[in-house]
Amino acid sequence: MTWQAGEVISLLRWQRHDILNHLQVIYGYIQLKKGERALSYLEHVVGELERLGTVLRLKQPELALLILKKMEELTNRGINLRCDIHTMMENLDLEKDAALALWESAWDLAMALAGDGGTLNVSLTEVADGYCLSFKFGGEAVLPEGDAARLAELAGHHQIPFAWEPARGEMSLLFKKRLS
Repeated sequence: MTWQAGEVISLLRWQRHDILNHLQVIYGYIQLKKGERALSYLEHVVGELERLGTVLRLKQPELALLILKKMEELTNRGINLRCDIHTMMENLDLEKDAALALWESAWDLAMALAGDGGTLNVSLTEVADGYCLSFKFGGEAVLPEGDAARLAELAGHHQIPFAWEPARGEMSLLFKKRLS
């Protein structure tokens, strides 16, 4: 995936819009002399920015940019996202283009499963032999015929373990670490 300047500008506009909205809410609480509500909301915003920071600290900038783009798409579709990243992925053992193709396919499938207005929980953790990217959709997942099979085929082609549990609404990919 080659990033165009327009895509990056779109992400920056989205972030700017989001930050301005937060500042307006805080400003409104202060004007209404609701200091406790302003502080509570500010704590919420700081938490969101800290989670965004975990995306920006990934040592795979192309994957970080892809996550930001998908976060924007989720927001536009009204999908509630909880994204927990607990690694910087400094030793990913996969070519950039392959990693991007897998991540984009996985995120697209996860968004389809969450559905407009749904909820999507995403986790990226470091495990003994790699990095586990997991998605939870909150309930049984129903897919159009072959969608999971296409992702499984792509993962298999790159020797990336893929787990799919539709009854639990979960899927995950395990990206291997480069041996030091």
